[in-house]
Amino acid sequence: MKLRIGAAALLLSLAVSSQLSAFDGQRKGFILGVGFGAGGLNYDGRSVSFNNVTFENNFKIGYAPSNSFEIYYANIVSYFETLGTSFASGAACIAVTKYLKPEGRGLYFCGGVGFGYFWETEWDTIDESGFGTFGGIGYDIGKHWSVQAEVVYTNLEPNSRSWGFRVTLNTLAF
Repeated sequence: MKLRIGAAALLLSLAVSSQLSAFDGQRKGFILGVGFGAGGLNYDGRSVSFNNVTFENNFKIGYAPSNSFEIYYANIVSYFETLGTSFASGAACIAVTKYLKPEGRGLYFCGGVGFGYFWETEWDTIDESGFGTFGGIGYDIGKHWSVQAEVVYTNLEPNSRSWGFRVTLNTLAF
């Protein structure tokens, strides 16, 4: 857990830095992003059901073929504690984002499909895995900053599912 938080902090500092030569200020090209926020998660499986408030983070890395379209790998995770144990639920997806304006402030839509997972963080092993997907809407509030709202759904083996709503503040280096 500490390693993940340290890695996320490192990525955030890299994204904010405008001195990196790989990032030329144009969204077209290599992209690297990270976000943090809060949300809620409903889990139904393992003979238990619960709803929890969650700490959210996400990571994305990929390529934007134009200033209004991105293709990337996204890993979105919800962390929470219930029944005296810490858990994480997430999805590792191939995703896309479509910006309504190629530059400046404006709306965008995002979504992805891939691998869903659920684990107890103390053991650091994936307990359940299966299908994961997300979809959302966001708003660019500055050149490298956005606010994003998403719905995340996972259908996990053996016979569990979770869905959640999340809001994150994101930074994107490009």
